[in-house]
Amino acid sequence: MASVNIPIISEFDAKGTQKAIKEFQSLEGASKKASFAIKKAAVPAAAAIAGLGFALVGATKAAMEDQAEQVQLALALENVTGATDDQIKATEDMISKMSLASGVADSELRPAFASLVRGTKDIATATDALALAQDISAGSGKDLATVSDALAKAYGGNMKGLQALSPEIKAMIKDGASLDDVINVLGGSFGGASAAAAATAEGGMKRLGIALAETKESIGAALIPVVKALLPYLTAFGAWAQENT
Repeated sequence: MASVNIPIISEFDAKGTQKAIKEFQSLEGASKKASFAIKKAAVPAAAAIAGLGFALVGATKAAMEDQAEQVQLALALENVTGATDDQIKATEDMISKMSLASGVADSELRPAFASLVRGTKDIATATDALALAQDISAGSGKDLATVSDALAKAYGGNMKGLQALSPEIKAMIKDGASLDDVINVLGGSFGGASAAAAATAEGGMKRLGIALAETKESIGAALIPVVKALLPYLTAFGAWAQENT
């Protein structure tokens, strides 16, 4: 039989292997760089998303609180004056405009107006009284709730609370002045104080804050239906989590 010579082992060429190793090393380096870049980008992105989520939650919470305040005022208007839906809407529009003009939050104006409605039993009279209350508050430095409560009681026949507003009023009441006379004097003493305060730099910043808050509440109002839709699931999850700590 003739012999056959087959070269099983030949000269080993390491160039290809070394090239492959370098390519793998370059890939590893690129992967690490990419991973580093992604992590660096993810930190501000995560912060932005968290900030956006916090802002949306805050906006929704503000809108819910505003909605609850509107419900309370509407109930007071219905119970005291039998106000219609149109009247309630007109009142809300009035309060929004008054808030933007004066820099006084609607969360202060609504309970003040409700108190005046209960005292006057009339929406139009209460509206005029609220404007006067803002002037007195701005001119005297007393909070709106205190002034509105004093005016409301005065319309109900008890003018004792008005005596603390000025010595002149106290003397008038002591001499038996009528409520109309007292109201006229208060208007003459404090009229325009709210507008003057709103025209200052501080007042301008307050009005800007009101405008931003209204924008925030508008955004939150759009999210309320989403929250309502999720509430049953969140409530169920909360109950489950409590039982499976």
